[in-house]
Amino acid sequence: MPRQNGHDVILRPLGNGQARDIIATVTAQKAVPALFEDLKADDWQDRIAAMHRLRSGADGLLELAQPMHRRFQFALFEVVCDRPGHPRLDPERIESAGIVIRRQRGAARLGWLRTGKRIEGWKPLLDSERDPDPVRAEKAHPANAALRGLIAARRGGSETPEETVHTLFTAPPDVCAAVGKTILFAPVPVASSELSDEPPPPIDFLALPPAETTELVDHLSGYFKHRSRAKRLPHAGDALSPEWNVLSSEANADLHAFGLFLHQCASELDLFGSAPSARSLRRLLSRIELPLEVDAAARPTKSIDATAFLRDAAAILLTGEPNAKNLHMPLSWPAIDSEKAEQLTRAALACLSDQHARVSPPVAKFSNDAHQYVVRGFIRVSGHEDCPEKLVWSIESEPFRIAPWWDGDGPPVSISLPDLGKLKKSKPSVSFAMPPEIANLLNGNAKDLSEGKGSTNGPGIAWLCSFSIPYITICAFIVLNIFLSLFDIIFRWMLYIKVCIPIPAPPPSADEGGGG
Repeated sequence: MPRQNGHDVILRPLGNGQARDIIATVTAQKAVPALFEDLKADDWQDRIAAMHRLRSGADGLLELAQPMHRRFQFALFEVVCDRPGHPRLDPERIESAGIVIRRQRGAARLGWLRTGKRIEGWKPLLDSERDPDPVRAEKAHPANAALRGLIAARRGGSETPEETVHTLFTAPPDVCAAVGKTILFAPVPVASSELSDEPPPPIDFLALPPAETTELVDHLSGYFKHRSRAKRLPHAGDALSPEWNVLSSEANADLHAFGLFLHQCASELDLFGSAPSARSLRRLLSRIELPLEVDAAARPTKSIDATAFLRDAAAILLTGEPNAKNLHMPLSWPAIDSEKAEQLTRAALACLSDQHARVSPPVAKFSNDAHQYVVRGFIRVSGHEDCPEKLVWSIESEPFRIAPWWDGDGPPVSISLPDLGKLKKSKPSVSFAMPPEIANLLNGNAKDLSEGKGSTNGPGIAWLCSFSIPYITICAFIVLNIFLSLFDIIFRWMLYIKVCIPIPAPPPSADEGGGG
């Protein structure tokens, strides 16, 4: 066959720049038109250069703003033919183009992958230059269809994960003509509502470094730990009552400590749950007998195992259920030897592992402010009639992290509060549907409510209450300033979190008699 002309191309940062020149930040509200306007200017190179690295952290790492900060980042590329002089590539030969955001973990790269409808989250990429769209790759030129079939058979017919791709657009013809280049651009996504369908990475609380293990064991209640002598329990021999209010700081120290132990068992460790670790801890506690009655020689004549007692005690003392079984507080918690204490604390740590797996929320795409990312662009270029399209990758951008929502340096948001004289014009604009229990609590005696004595007993009538948002905003603003002043005594933060400057009062509007 006659020799065909080569069609190799290069996708590179705009202006034949380096990795740090890929990302440009636009501060204009209409970001895309502003970007095009700068590119069509005679000094476009200087203007684009001024958009690089607008913000970096103390460690010098590039930081990108979120949309709420009113800063917009774009990845900018140019496509040239791999020939002397690097002439621009005809845009008609670009079949498709995109960018991928990859998380950096040392030398490894993680892609945000999905298989079918399932989002797998950040997963290591074995081949950083593989086609991010497996469906398109499978529809490639039929010449290697047999090879692809063998690979699919080797995988057992399982679907190939697909990496999230964001469209890389070709700049309008007039922009490309003004610069004399085939320019591609894409907004860099720095916010996402996507969550991984896979559970977050587990934490094995039994395999933590010794210092962290020590801190966690210290946090556990003393009832789990070694004790050479029996400990007398608070209210020993008395019938349990919800009125004891064991979690209140006003309770005596021993009763409060016992309440924290109950809360730790029921909440932190999920002692009464179905996890294997919880069953293991319950078995250990079941071997601890708590004396309810003793004879003249102080020998137990009646007892209850710790698991059964803690289950019923938690229902009464923590959730306020009535003491229907007439359960009494045992007389003491027995001595715990070192071996049993080690078993209890290790079982409790195992419960923490299961609890973490149960309560940890799904991992969001950009959930960690400390994670570092890179942008990489790619294009698919059409070849000759008998050749498949060619996938061409750019170099990676410099690493960056995403500035947290509270650390933006964009223009502030202004919220206008109404003048007090105009508040009567404000109509209720938000409604709260209150069930009878909450309505009865709020309609009760205010003094009792402030002292925690409010009651939910009363008429079984639900209420729909409407309020004016400006009134709510002013109340919240006044309360905020009161608490800021109080906490400023401790934190000395007022200089950093509140800036007030005087401004001229706005003139009255024409309909109030101030205009003519």
